[in-house]
Order: sequence, then C-alpha cells, then structure tokens
Amino acid sequence: MKKLCLFIAFCTLSTTLLAQNPTYGQRLYYSCKVWGFVKYYHSRVSNCQVNWDSVLQHTLPLIKSAVTNNEFNDVLDTMLMAAGPMEIATTPSPDTLPPELKRNLRFGWINDPLFRDDVKDILDTIKNNFRPHHICWVHSGTGTSGYLAFPYDDPVIDSNTYTNYPSEFTRLLILFKYWNIINYFNPYNYVQDNPWDSTLFNNVLSIDTVSNYTDFFKSIKKITAACNDAHVEGLTNSPAYSSYYTPRIILRYVQNKYTVVKSEEGNLSKGDIIASIDGKTTDQWEDSLRPYISAGNPSVFRRFMCQYLLFGAGGSRIQIVYKDSMDSDHSLSTYRNYYLGDSWFAGYYPNDTLGNAKWKKWNCNIGYVNMGKLLTSDVITMYSALKNTTAIIFDIRNYPKDESPWSIGNLIYPDHRSFVKLALPNIYYPGTCYWYHDFLGQNNNTNYYQGKVIILCNQETQSAAEYSCMILRAMPNSVVIGSQTAGTDGDCSFFNLSWEIQTGFTSLGVYYPNGDSTERIGIVPDSIVYPTSAGIRQGRDEVLEKALQAAGCLVPMLSVTPAARNVAAAAGTSSFTVTSNTNWAAVSDASWCKINSSGSGNGTITADCAENTSYQPRTANIHVTVAGLPEQIVTLIQARSTNVVEEDQEITYQIYPNPTKGKFRIIPAWIGKGIPEISVVDMDGREILKEQCKEEKGCEINLSSAPEGIYQIIIKKDNIQVVRKLVIIR
Repeated sequence: MKKLCLFIAFCTLSTTLLAQNPTYGQRLYYSCKVWGFVKYYHSRVSNCQVNWDSVLQHTLPLIKSAVTNNEFNDVLDTMLMAAGPMEIATTPSPDTLPPELKRNLRFGWINDPLFRDDVKDILDTIKNNFRPHHICWVHSGTGTSGYLAFPYDDPVIDSNTYTNYPSEFTRLLILFKYWNIINYFNPYNYVQDNPWDSTLFNNVLSIDTVSNYTDFFKSIKKITAACNDAHVEGLTNSPAYSSYYTPRIILRYVQNKYTVVKSEEGNLSKGDIIASIDGKTTDQWEDSLRPYISAGNPSVFRRFMCQYLLFGAGGSRIQIVYKDSMDSDHSLSTYRNYYLGDSWFAGYYPNDTLGNAKWKKWNCNIGYVNMGKLLTSDVITMYSALKNTTAIIFDIRNYPKDESPWSIGNLIYPDHRSFVKLALPNIYYPGTCYWYHDFLGQNNNTNYYQGKVIILCNQETQSAAEYSCMILRAMPNSVVIGSQTAGTDGDCSFFNLSWEIQTGFTSLGVYYPNGDSTERIGIVPDSIVYPTSAGIRQGRDEVLEKALQAAGCLVPMLSVTPAARNVAAAAGTSSFTVTSNTNWAAVSDASWCKINSSGSGNGTITADCAENTSYQPRTANIHVTVAGLPEQIVTLIQARSTNVVEEDQEITYQIYPNPTKGKFRIIPAWIGKGIPEISVVDMDGREILKEQCKEEKGCEINLSSAPEGIYQIIIKKDNIQVVRKLVIIR
C-alpha cells in the first residue's frame, strides 16, 4: 500500500508539473525512458544498426537547452527520427502473458501529457509492432558475466572515471544505460521500497551536477541501494573508493546490539556491546549509511553494518567505546591494520567445535552436515554414514562450497519433485519472464532418507545457501530453525559502469512451487531462534541446541546468567539462573561467598555473601561445570564497606613495626582512645584473627604463624572502621 501511494503521488505530481514547461530534471527523466525503450524495442536500434549511444550524446545538450515543452518534444522527435523507420509487424502481438510474467512492461508513461501527439504516435508504433527477437544488447551469460551478458554495455563507458572524471553528459549516459538494464531485466523491481521510476526521477539531477569522483560514486550507491537487494550491495564497488581494512574484531547483531563474537584487540571480549565508533553511536552510523546500502531486510542490513562499522583506510586509527558484561563503559583505541580477506576473519563460526567439520554423527543417532565445508565428492560417503540416523541437521549458516545440495536432493528425495519455480528473464522480449521448474530426485527411490531433516539458517544464509534451504525443505519431514535469511536468491548478472566501478543485480526470480516469493523475505524459519549475548560469552550455539532438542537428542546444555552481579557490602544473598538439561556442579573461589554446589536441569545458584568490612570491593568467581562442556564462570562483585575510613584520610591509629616478622602493636594516635575490636584479613578475604582489645595504650598482636604477604588490619569502633595494610616478611 505504501509503495502504491508513493507511485500515485509521483504520477499525480508529474502530471501537474508537466502541464507547464518541464524542468530540466523532468526532461532528463523522460528522455531516459524514451531512449531505453527505443534501445530494446525498436527494430533497428535493438539490432545495433544505429549507434544509439552516440545519438544520446548528441541529444543531451539539446535536452538541456530546451526551455518549452514544444522545444523538448522537437528534440525527442529528432532523436526518434535518428532511429529510423520501425519495421511493421506481420504476426500477432505477443502480449498474452499473465501479469506476474510481465511486471516490467510498464508503458503507461507513453500517454503522459508532456508528449505531443506526433511523439506519442512514434512511441506507440514502436510498442505495437515489436515482436520478440534476438537483441544485440543482451545475451545469455558466458560465465564471466553471470546469468546475463551486456556485450555493448560492459563497461558502460570505456574509461576510468577516477583518473579521468567524466563530463556531465557522459555521466548521464552511464545512468541511462544502468537504469534501463535494471528496468527491463531485474525480475524484482516490483518489491522495491520505491518505484524504479521514482528512483530515476529523484536522482537524475544529482548525477548531472556532481563535480568530483567521491560524490559521483556516492550518487551511484544511492541509486543501487534503491534495488533493496543484498546481491547488488556485494556487486557494487570501486577500488578507488572502498576501504576494507579493520581491526581484528568480528561483530554480530545480537538482541538489538552490535556484539563482539571474536576479538584480538585490547580487553574487548566476546559478548561486549559496541556503544560508539569514532564518536558516533551505532544508531547514528546506521542512519548515515542506510541511504547507500542495498539490503532487502533488516537482518542482512545489520549483517553489512557489522563490517561497515569497523571499515576504514589501512592503518587508520579507530576509537571504540564498548560496554562489558557489567554494563560498564570502556574505551579502546586501535588501528585498522588487517584486510577483510585475512583468513582470521573467516575463522569465526557459531560453534567452533564444528567450524571445520564436514559431517559427524552423534551418539544419539543424529547426523550433522556443515554445508559450508561439504563437497559434492563427499556426498555419497556422507549419506552412507548418516542415512540410517533418526535426523540430519544441515547447517546452512554459511555458503555452499559447490553444488553438493543438488547431489543431496537427488539422494534423499523419495521421488522426482519440484522444489522451486524460477522466473527467467526473456532476452528476446525485454521486460518479461518465463517460468522454469527445477526438479530433483527419482521416482520410486528405495534409498530415500526417512528421518527428520533439520535446516539451520541465519543472516549469513544468502543466494545459493537460500536455494539449498529450498532443496532440503522440499523433504516431507523437514523443519527450518534459526532466523531471517538475506532474502536475495537467484543467479546474478554483473557488469562494469566504467573500468573501475562494478555493479550487478539478481537476474532470476526465485519462488516456491506454489508461487510464494523469497526475495527480501528470505527463508522463513518454522522455529525462530536467535543467539544471545550470554550465549556468545559462554561459547554456546543456541540455534544448534534447539535443533538437537527438535531431533530428540539430549546433548548436554548449560547456560548461567547473568554473567556478573554487583551486590552491596552488607551480608546477604544473590542468585544466578542455570539453564541446563543435565546435572551440573558449581564452586566458588572465595570463602566469603557460599553457594549451593550442585543441581540438575534448570535451577538457581544462590550465593550467601558475608559482610565486606574492607575499604576495597572484592570478587568471587563461580565456576559451573557440566560433563562434556566447557566450564562457565560467572562473577559476583561485592562493594566496599561504607563505614570505612580509607588510608588517605586522617590517621587515627599507628601500626608498629610495619613491615613486621609477625609481632606488632596497634597504637591509638593519642592516649585514651579505646580499641574495642581488631580483625586481620588476608588478601583472599579470609579472616585469620579477631579479638577484643581493652588496653587504652594499644594492643600487641602476634601473627608469627601467618605466611608472608599483605594483610588488612580492620579496627572497628562505634560503627566506624579504619583499615590499615600490614606487610609480613620473614
């Protein structure tokens, strides 16, 4: 509805404005549409019998100088005459396709009031006499260009626009060619946020007026971003503009925060949250970069942002503010010294123990297949090992190595079945598509897989990975677990706008056999599971845990939250939540923190904390273990006493000698000062001595049996404590 309203408003505005003399932006907008239409539909131009690029270059200055509507139509008439006569058709019109196969045939603009009747007549003649035929401007791809090839538009201009910045009219030629390629051959124009026509109208003047390369490339990026397609984002780049250097940090978007999942920078740890980078919050970075990022849904947009937040020029400094597990702020200043292609950045996987596995079999008769590692040559061996399992988990939170998913489908399907319907662009009839059904499997397959098929996906699942999900989802007993995928499926076509600027788009429309689309939507999980910050800190793979649960496999699981708690100095209790499916044990490393030492299944660790009488906060680490899993450690931090006089305040008592070999006296600053209670505490918080002292002139203490080290002497009277340090040496 929003898109329809935008289109109606745009058309209404155009009609109102065109009743007057058209602006330069309007003249460029309609010239682009006329020029592209003639390029693909005129019998002579579509066969490259006319140098149509040269015609445009000669026409653009006239379009700019035209003032009145009549002058503009004269220019259009001259351009149309340069195309030559249109061949008159002798066969019936091919326009019998269903609406879903001719979404890009939008010729209502020919009747816009801007055009004079003579111009309309020429355009109608071209439209009505077009018949599908070989078109020189577009061919089937050869492999180096992707699914489609554009032999006379790759590159669009034969020049380096960085070293040889193009003129106004050359920049417009680049735009006109690019816009029309997408207009006629992108099967997904209909799902863009804004009509492709309005993208042209809103951006044509920016291409015309930009004065430098940086702004030119940014203008190109704004136009490509309007495709709302992650393929487009990955294919659009310029070596002269791109900076792919970063510190050794990997981020993921977890629980609405940019979260560290791997780091070798300073004290930045797994589970820490990025608050700001180079003085801008992550929300501010999103707002500033969003207009230039082509992404079909929030999931893949945040995937790109996880990299873009860190990117910059090689060797440049980056300032990061982050929050740790206690929500405390920290700063990190480091450098972007590593290229994104470094193998270190490929090392992160949701479950490190499975990152390099091709497949494995658990003791509970459950199989696991890592589709990012499996090769076609491995498929038969893998299936032989796993075909009798009760379930196979196919992990597609990655990109398939090769065409192994097709081989798997042929083995595991019970029969010959369609798993996808493709809308293929018709290169003989620009603006239209035709259906192609993809099938796998063989009828009466006696060796088909009879267990449960579990498919794991997330924002990393894109294109061929999403196609793989569709192959596996066609199995009768399948379930998808995880989160929204990238929503960009289908073979790509790619070409150069100039020597150094590459771009491309998704060329195939991918649909389920019932006609449901995947573009921008992605693979919709049956069970939605997201990682958590706590899980990342603990090294868990919560998506895989859910899959094992769905498979009926009791694989040990352990989660302890929160990662840390702050408590007051007073004696009291605190708790941590344990999520588990088996027996667990807990141990505190501090004597002042007593806990229940074990449990089974989901439960609670209750910590009883003694009063902290010292002037320093103290920490207890609670170690929680489950057989077969890494140990998890949570932390309890107890505040310092509020009834303590610190060392740097007025000295009321003296300790002599200090350091000592064990014996010492505590002397009040003046006679008559009583000392009612003395405690000696070691650096682990253990109280090793406590006694009353009634002598007004002080007390003598004997710690001859205590080991060397630093101790705290706590002197308490009338709810006021004074703490002194004591050093024992031998």
